[in-house]
Amino acid sequence: MAEGLFRQKRHSAAALLILLLASFFQFHLAARDNRFLPDEAFFMTFARGAAVKGAWLLPGPLDKPPLSIYLSALSMVLGAVTADADGVLQLDAHVGEFAAMLPNALLALLLTALMMRLAGRLYSSAWAAVFAGLLTVASPYWLAYGASAFTDMSLLFCSALALYCALTRRWAGAGLALGLAFWCKQQAVFIALLVMLLLLAGGGRRRDWLGLGLPLVIGGAALLIWDMARPETSIFVQAAANNAPDNWLAAPSLWVERLVRWLGLGLGLLGPPPVTGVLLLGAAFASFRRAGAGWRMTSIERALLIYIAGTIAVFAILQFNFYGRYLLLILPPLIMLAAGRLARLPEAAARGRGLRFGFVMLLLASAIWSVNRGGSLGAARRVNDGLDHLAAHLNAKPIATVIYDPWLGWELGYYLGPWHDKRRVHYPTTAALVDGALALDEAGDRYFIAPSDQAHEQWLAALRRAGFGVGVDYERNRFIVYRLRPPDD
Repeated sequence: MAEGLFRQKRHSAAALLILLLASFFQFHLAARDNRFLPDEAFFMTFARGAAVKGAWLLPGPLDKPPLSIYLSALSMVLGAVTADADGVLQLDAHVGEFAAMLPNALLALLLTALMMRLAGRLYSSAWAAVFAGLLTVASPYWLAYGASAFTDMSLLFCSALALYCALTRRWAGAGLALGLAFWCKQQAVFIALLVMLLLLAGGGRRRDWLGLGLPLVIGGAALLIWDMARPETSIFVQAAANNAPDNWLAAPSLWVERLVRWLGLGLGLLGPPPVTGVLLLGAAFASFRRAGAGWRMTSIERALLIYIAGTIAVFAILQFNFYGRYLLLILPPLIMLAAGRLARLPEAAARGRGLRFGFVMLLLASAIWSVNRGGSLGAARRVNDGLDHLAAHLNAKPIATVIYDPWLGWELGYYLGPWHDKRRVHYPTTAALVDGALALDEAGDRYFIAPSDQAHEQWLAALRRAGFGVGVDYERNRFIVYRLRPPDD
């Protein structure tokens, strides 16, 4: 009994250390000096509109449900919004970045604890819980989408909560969690199918289906009512317009190629591909060893495996874009299965203890490496460095200055601030820009902005041919501002 109590305390201490490590990783990444990615700026412009302007119905071309945006907006209200001398609410762009990311960072910590709880319960093993925690914090995707302003971490947490409720046969709780997941992203339909698979695997009764379905239907109905209350195009119509290709089904000749590409992206879910390969080998070794001793896969494990394989197959067959974040849908079941296999490594023999220690060290090293790289989005985050300086430069221009902006869109709009007084104009083509610029009968300098890595010389050449004077006004990081003098000035 004393030995069992010692082991229990040891594993509890390990779980606490994992949560402390997760906290350090998430807040370290949330405090980095990087600017929002385009999609983050898009969502957080809506959140800022709610926090600063009271636009809680999120007017505009939104294509996602509101829960994640509301969480960030509330965080802005509580910790970032201030009032100026005239009583006008303001939001500093940099403080707003941290406030926007904070809810997702906290959800990432809760997800880590939940994954340990899920694996520990499924396998009745403290080692499974430890490995689940380490696999979670070592995932470059967990690192990237935790301390971020994307809507994916809230979906991931609600999905994992639905799985936990399903495994503990709390079907009403699973339905409620799924309803919340649908309030985060429409892709919750995948997790709903997994929960139904688990219900079928457990021989669900009619009252179980009712317990699952009733709160889910109520949550879905509430989302539809919210959507109809907005004075805008439905988020579902907007999502279809933004994402639906001309043909949903990929050409059969491309299925194998698409499958290989998705599997390649999947190799980065648990760490760098070499680390994932070692983990898979360790899991396979443990499975074969146990299979030789008469162990068989449980119905729950089969459901998880079917879900993972089915989701990747759907991605390969349908015309989904190759976005790594879509694979977050399979991260919780993948971690559960991998943790269960690693927990089955031999424990008593010295070789078994060495294997366990080796995998623990591998996961810790992988986590530290991924944190240093900023997770799976580390390289992308550096692209917009200096965007805040560009916004400050443009904000210093006179009121109603015309700024032609073919590329920077939502991300520049966020850093210009909620009350900026410039006239930003977007023309999709060179000809449209020239026609619009000539049609504006107004004296004074105007400005054309471009990332230096975008081909923009043809735009400038067209403006010169139309009689505009063109000169460099600002050049820093990867952004250039050109001063345009109208032909008659």
